[in-house]
Formats: sequence, structure tokens, C-alpha cells
Amino acid sequence: MNDADFQINAQDIKPFLLKEQLPHILILTCIFFLNILARYLWGPLIVNIEKDLGISHAQAGSIFINITSGYFIGVIGSWIFSSKLNHRNTIVLSCYTCGLSLMMFMVSGTSLLFFKIMLIVVGATAGLYLPSAIASLAYNLEPKDFGRAFAIHEISPSLALIIGPLLAEFLLGWGSWRIVLGPIVVGFFVMGLLYRIKNVTGDYKSDPLTIRNVIRVLSQPVFWIMLILFTLGIGANVGIYSMTPLYLQIERGMGQTYTNLIMAVARVAAMFSPLVVGWLAGRYGPRPVIAFTNLLTGTTTILLGLCPNKWLWLPLFFQPIFATALFPPAYAVLADAVPSGLRSSIIALLMPVAMLLGGGIFPIILGAFGDAHRFYAGFIYMGILVAVSALFMLFAILVGKGIRDRV
Repeated sequence: MNDADFQINAQDIKPFLLKEQLPHILILTCIFFLNILARYLWGPLIVNIEKDLGISHAQAGSIFINITSGYFIGVIGSWIFSSKLNHRNTIVLSCYTCGLSLMMFMVSGTSLLFFKIMLIVVGATAGLYLPSAIASLAYNLEPKDFGRAFAIHEISPSLALIIGPLLAEFLLGWGSWRIVLGPIVVGFFVMGLLYRIKNVTGDYKSDPLTIRNVIRVLSQPVFWIMLILFTLGIGANVGIYSMTPLYLQIERGMGQTYTNLIMAVARVAAMFSPLVVGWLAGRYGPRPVIAFTNLLTGTTTILLGLCPNKWLWLPLFFQPIFATALFPPAYAVLADAVPSGLRSSIIALLMPVAMLLGGGIFPIILGAFGDAHRFYAGFIYMGILVAVSALFMLFAILVGKGIRDRV
């Protein structure tokens, strides 16, 4: 189904009200929660995995490289699956295959090679989800409701990062690290079945993966603008989150307990910020909200490098709240700026690059500043980049409205 066909068929379909779509949105939110757990629960389990498999710290660190590599493959591959199977079946496939992949860890031995291969499989099967989820969340919704729908969906990452360590701590008292994966496996199968039954999007597919469609995506200014914003947003979120404990303990001389406490409290507060910006995006439009959010994120990131220790708790608390708030309005911009058949495609092309740069390269750069005993300068420069990116969003306000009509 190409986009023209979809638009013709959609003329006879009355757009859904947001409250009518809440069950659909909540199911996707639960699936995203499980998806995040499948990718990030390994951190709290890493000590137990080291002992069980008899591996070194460096080998344990490769867990995240393998999952990320698989995730890149899955996100790009989702374009193929969603154009052949449709978005609903791609999401169901992601649930079932990710659940089965995690189940393999529960019954496997201690082979390191098998462990690494299955980590790549977990990442790849989890990666199938997001592009089709973004397209499905926006399916036949009024554009003014895009930000609110994505805001509900974006509660999942913060919630998973809070629940994951607690789940691990509770279940590790009952057995090995493998038993911790059990509830996630069950959750994937249950939510996959529910989503298959809850057929909201019908046979809605993405446009096929062709050179022409790749060029259609890459030729749009909004793709490059949002690539910069997503890269900086992921860097300000995941990159800063990854390196802040090291910065506080090594360069600021703070204790590990205090560091973990303030970051945990901030992460709880950050869980609600997507809801606030989702409401603001629906009222004022997503582009001004992104510009304002990036300005605040950049400012608080700069303050992480400048504030004296006695005031450092302020940017430590507020920076994650503002950094997490970027994504709902950003997804809303992407969903509204391209034809419906390209919504999953633009995510499939954009997210792997943004995650590699923001979640992979930026922490390395910050670490290099730390090696030079100038950790604080890395945070300041990072904050300046994020704050200046608000100008890109102002440019998008000027050019974005006409993009969709020209595709």
C-alpha cells in the first residue's frame, strides 16, 4: 500500500479521539516498557552474569555493544518487515521473538559465544518495535494529539530504569540472574497476544524499502534537522546519564550513595515530564516546545560543569527532567512532517545514527575530557551544543509546515 492509497482510504475514516485510542496507546506503552527492560536490565545483573559465566569485566562490558549492534540491525530491518507484514504484525513479531530470545537465556548453559549471539538477537528483535510503534501511535489521530500520545508512550523508559533494578534485586533473592528474565518473557507473550487481538491499525503498512523511498526520506530538510536534535537529545539523556556518576565521584569527590540517590530521585521526576510537554505540544505546537526544552536542557547541562558542589544538586535534579522531555514533541514533528507511509521509515533511518552518535560517541568524548582532568568542560560544551540546537527548531518552524505538501 502506498501513501496515496492510504490517504484515499483514510478519507472515509473519521479521525480517532485521543481518549478512544487510550487502550491502544497503553498496550504499546506496556510493550515499550518490556522492550526497554529487555535491553537495559543487564546492568543490574552484570555482576551475577560475570560470576556465572566466569568472564572478565571487559567481556561483561561487551554485553551492551552486542545488544546495541543488534538493535541497529532490528530498527533498520523493521522497514522491511512493516512493508511486508504491516505494522501490527511487526510489533507482534517483535514481542514474540524478543520473548523467545530471552527465554533461551533461561535454559542455556555457560557458553560465552552463545551468550553473545543471543544478545545480538535480543537487540535485533527489540529493534523491530519502535518504528512501527511510532507509526501506529499516530495512526488516524489528529496531529494536535500526536504529542499527547507520544508523551504517554515515553513514560516507559524512565519507568523501566526505575523498576528494572528493583525487579532484579527482588528476584535475585530467589535464584540466579536467569530467573529475573522470566516475568519479562511472560509479559512479552501476553502483550503480543493482546496487541494481536486489539486490531486498530488494520493492514497499515510502511512504504517498501527502495532506493526511491530512501531518497524521499533523505531529501527532506526535517530529517536532517531532527537527526541533529535526536543526536543531541540522546547525548544529553543517555550520554550524560552514563558519565555523570563518574564525573561526580572522580572530579567532584562526591560519594556513590549521594550520587545514586539524587539521580534516582531525578529519574522518578523525569517519568512525568513527557506528560507535561505532551500537553504543551498539543496546546502550543511541538516545535516551540522542543526549542524551549532544548534551551533548558542545554542550560542545566552547562550548570553541571559550572555549579559549585553545594548547588550541584539543582542541575542534577532538573537536567534529566528536561532531557527526557524532548522526545514526545520530536516524534510528533516527525509524524506530522512526512506522509503516513514514511513514518516508520524515517525512524528506521534516523534512530540508529542518532543512537550511535548520541549514546556511543558522546560518552567517549566526555570520557576524553575526563582523562584530561577537564570533565567539567565536556559538560559545558555539551550543554552549549544542546542550547544552540534550539535555533535548528526555530528554522524547522519556518520550513516544516510546507514539507509534507511537497513530498
